[in-house]
Amino acid sequence: METNKIAEEAMDCESVEMEEHDSRQQKTKVPRRTIYFASGETMEEYSTDEEEEEEDLTKKQVATVDTSRLTWGPYFLFQTWRMATATISVCDYLGERLASLFGITTPKYQYALDEYYHRKKEEEEEEEENRLAEAAERQF
Repeated sequence: METNKIAEEAMDCESVEMEEHDSRQQKTKVPRRTIYFASGETMEEYSTDEEEEEEDLTKKQVATVDTSRLTWGPYFLFQTWRMATATISVCDYLGERLASLFGITTPKYQYALDEYYHRKKEEEEEEEENRLAEAAERQF
């Protein structure tokens, strides 16, 4: 009796058809952005699967806190943490702006590099003019 039952279960398992649902195949790819070129051409940029997975993970990681349900201890801790992160963000922003204002973000010897490339360009232009002048003299 048990062997018949096992055989029937085996037959049931063999006749079961598994349907595969792939949500990625059903979705139509929508371009993340469209780039328009001056020549009139356009290029559509699609997001990769990795980017979509990263976006899903970040959405899952963000948790909202209902402050009305917190007791006093966690409430003060939450508000302190929120003010601290906001203060750090403001200081970071202002620090970048002040550094840019005082010129700290520019390379220390950028003026020397710019001068070197400018002189090199002038020398190349002068050599080109000399070469063209010599070629013109040879023709006449």
